[in-house]
Amino acid sequence: MEFGIIGTSIWQQNMKLLEKITIDRDCKAERINELKDALGLDELIYLSTCNRVEIIYTLNEPSSDSRILHRLIDFFFSDGSDLNFFPNDFYHFTDKEAITHLFRTVSSLESLVVGETQITGQFKDAYQDALAAGHVGFYLHKLADEALTVSKKIKRETTIGNGHQSMASLAAQEIKNHLAGQKDKTIALVGAGEMTTKFARYITKANLGNLLFVNRTVEKADKFVEEFGGSSISLKDFKANPQEVYAIASATACQHAIFDLDFADKLPKISQPVLAIDLAIPRDFSDDITCHEQITLIDIPVLKTKANGNLRKKFVEAGKANNIIKDAVYKFVSSQLEVSIKPIFHTSFKESIQLAHNAMDDLFKKKVTSLNDKEQNAIKSLVTKLISNASFQPSKVLSERMAQAQTNLNFEKLDNSSNKEAV
Repeated sequence: MEFGIIGTSIWQQNMKLLEKITIDRDCKAERINELKDALGLDELIYLSTCNRVEIIYTLNEPSSDSRILHRLIDFFFSDGSDLNFFPNDFYHFTDKEAITHLFRTVSSLESLVVGETQITGQFKDAYQDALAAGHVGFYLHKLADEALTVSKKIKRETTIGNGHQSMASLAAQEIKNHLAGQKDKTIALVGAGEMTTKFARYITKANLGNLLFVNRTVEKADKFVEEFGGSSISLKDFKANPQEVYAIASATACQHAIFDLDFADKLPKISQPVLAIDLAIPRDFSDDITCHEQITLIDIPVLKTKANGNLRKKFVEAGKANNIIKDAVYKFVSSQLEVSIKPIFHTSFKESIQLAHNAMDDLFKKKVTSLNDKEQNAIKSLVTKLISNASFQPSKVLSERMAQAQTNLNFEKLDNSSNKEAV
């Protein structure tokens, strides 16, 4: 059984590639089914956030790194579209390295904002979706549960999550800086997803301005108005006749840019450029809109740069978290190895028990004849326990030594060898 993770993130700095392999929410379940079949995977969790896409998988038969990557590229580029990327724009981890990466990701150590809590919830949602679709079996179930347990331990034993910073909070801070104390200015929030909810909470809590909720379906926008106040408008009407706004925060699931130069030209002229925050993948604002004098664009790469200060600030706590993850990976790998190694010792254990019982039966019959059945059984039970400890202790020691010594492991190879021994 090979466990692996293949994906790309904002750290690879190829946003176009990240956009390309992000599956549209409207057809997500169907496309993930197709992806699992196309890649020939046994188990699959598809994790997609605003700064990463990862395929977390298992395979019964280990394969080369290039085979899965080639199938992945064929799947997402079957429409004939062209996009420049390099092999290192993807990362591919297997076995022990993949376990380490998974634990780090779910614990937010791979996030733009180290310590943010959103990624844990996003992984949990992806895991639950995979469970519901029947894509998770024994291995991913065990790994996902352990990753969430490690995340809880890090939040409990370090202060890395203090401050509750996230992409949404960083973006909200940009709006606050942009308005510079101006009151009662309108801020448009575009989309109906989790990010819009987070934006609305930050803006209303800080009393930054009046909210205008924009969505393709105005009924969904109205639900935000009921919860947070403000007003609503359909995306179509907003694009055709935009109201006076000082900031636009957009995070839709649309597969193409929805705001372009034509929209920027229609914006009512105000005393300063409109702050446009784009947290969508693919982007909601077209590339050429950055040249418009009425727009100041902040997107995910810009926020990535601003998040570096957060990483330096939490360097010590991240070190503590890394030690927790290192210990958790060691314990997990060691336990899996022990499970794989034990069958090798099981045959020897059964043979030893049979020899011991035969010897004791002979002893009780010929030399120690004074013991009754209860006393004989007590002695047999004690000997069985001693042999059991002696037989299986080496598997524990060996698995621990291997977990420490190896940089990467394949548990199934051990399973195969144990099966052959048993035969």
